[in-house]
Order: sequence, then structure tokens, then C-alpha cells
Amino acid sequence: MNKKYISLLVATVLLTACGGGSSSSSNNDGEGAIDLSEYFPNKSMTKTFINTKRDGDNSDKSHYDEIIEVDGNTITTTIDTEVTEKIVFSDKNITITSFDSGNTDEVDSMYRHVDLGDILSSRTMNDKYTNDLGEITRTLKQECKLQSKESKFEKGDNVYTGDLLKVECITTGEFIYDIKQTILDAGAATDLNGTHAIYDKSSFYLQKGLGEVASINDDCIINAKLPMVITDQANPSECITKKYDYEFYLP
Repeated sequence: MNKKYISLLVATVLLTACGGGSSSSSNNDGEGAIDLSEYFPNKSMTKTFINTKRDGDNSDKSHYDEIIEVDGNTITTTIDTEVTEKIVFSDKNITITSFDSGNTDEVDSMYRHVDLGDILSSRTMNDKYTNDLGEITRTLKQECKLQSKESKFEKGDNVYTGDLLKVECITTGEFIYDIKQTILDAGAATDLNGTHAIYDKSSFYLQKGLGEVASINDDCIINAKLPMVITDQANPSECITKKYDYEFYLP
């Protein structure tokens, strides 16, 4: 399992399926009053997380441990004996390298000093592939914003208090299905042909001295044939399928 520490900055299902790059947004000058490095683990520790997922009527719950080693300005995370992430702090930047066995490692950088409202990370992805139905083009953009400072976050039985930062990530874009003409002529997949808009919102919470304590991703699917087309701004009554993916740190 490859757990990225600032997971929602650089990994949603949609975005990791594509490729592309990420960087701090130009509206962030790197001179903010909040030092993000203070919201990472400040000492070596083991953190246990519980992961809860639901897709319609199907649900799954699991847990895992992060072994975190802090050595000066470097934080290394290991899961199941595999190094999954390395974070390095400089005076101005935070560089995150995510190691994914069998896939390309990702290196992302963001400003260390930020203000509320700053875009911490912005990335665009474009790709095209074919399947039995035809050709599918994806054009996506994700922005993660430092939304607020909180003194408490609570969801279900999970309660966190202290100095918390909330980061909200929004992915927008579209899937374009170009269905093969022979399939359209047969009267099949006509509702898939064309452009389908994406709006995917998720968030996570960082606690001072501890790092990530919770990530929240609720998804609304309005077309059962298009499970990757997430439409989180839709009226709840329009959702054919509701999905969620939560992670919580267990103190």
C-alpha cells in the first residue's frame, strides 16, 4: 500500500490514473505566516490509521501502521518494511518524494510558509486511451487550498483537538467518450457518448507536531455506467451511488 503523506495534494483516484506535474500556485509568494513544517511529525513515531471505504452497498475497513523516522530536516515513512515517502524541508520549500513500487516515483514541491487561502498545490492532467467502446479523453485540474485553521475536527467516533489545518482539494475537468460508430449504430452506449463534467471535492486535516490525522472524501455518482465521473456538487437526490473513502489516525 502506498500511503502518500500529503495524500490529497498529490493523489486522488482520478489524478494518479493520469500523470502530470504539480507545483505551488503563483498566488502563493512563499512568505506566509504559517510554517507548514510545523504540521508534520516533530519526532520519530508509529502512527496507526484506520481506512473505511463504501461504494454503494459494499463497504471495507482496514488499518495500517506508518513507521515515521525524523532525522533533522528529513522525514522518512515506512509501511510494511517498504519506504513509501521521504519529505525534506528547506528554508523555503517542502519537497515530497512518494515511492511507488512498479510505478514512477513522484516528486512534488510546495512553499513552506503560507497563509490561509493559499493554493498549496496545483496540477493538470491530460491523457487519452482506448477500450472496447472507443476512445476516452480525460482533462483534469486539481487545486488544494489551505482552507482554515481549526481547534477541533470530529467525524463519527473520531475526534481531534488542538492546532489543526484543514486543506481542501477540488478536481474539475471532463471525460470525453468517443464511442465507436458501429456501437452507436447498434443503439448501444449512446448515453455515454460525449462530454461528462467532473467535480470532485475532498479534504484532509493536519495537526501541529503530528501531521495528517484525517482525510475525508465523499463522492456522488449520477450515472452508474460512469463510476469515474464524480459530481460532488450535485443535489444528493441525484446521486445514483454514494461513495466515501475516509482515513483516521488512531491515537
